Amino acid sequence: MKARLMNDFKESMKAKDSTRKAVVAEIRGAIKNKEINEKIEVSDAQIIVLVQKIQKEMHESLDAFEKAENAEQVAELKARLVLVATYLPKEMDEADLKAVVEKFVEALEEKSMKSMGRTIAAVKSEVEAAGYLVNGGKLSGLVKAALA
Repeated sequence: MKARLMNDFKESMKAKDSTRKAVVAEIRGAIKNKEINEKIEVSDAQIIVLVQKIQKEMHESLDAFEKAENAEQVAELKARLVLVATYLPKEMDEADLKAVVEKFVEALEEKSMKSMGRTIAAVKSEVEAAGYLVNGGKLSGLVKAALA
């Protein structure tokens, strides 16, 4: 992932693509900060978590700019969000996620809200092991509905 980011950074500089260059630089900066602060070499899984954090912050900024009716900033952030999404694995579609949730709920001895945390953790680990991204809010809603 780091090699891909470096390559994309070089390509964006050659193509004079300032938006892509800014996104890649932001991601690389977050990686470098984590490595320096924690004195570690980050893994691809940790990079994905960092990219998700950046994406979340951008969504929050986008909401603020939309409320302020700042069309120029909204357009720029939307373009940057599209680029950030290219560095994340695909999200499992809702039907497949629901099937995984139902499989785990069926295996439960006691189907109550007390089992929600364990069920979410089990589903999340299986979905991530399959190479998909997990939307926590969506997963929580599906588990809650299945346990109700």
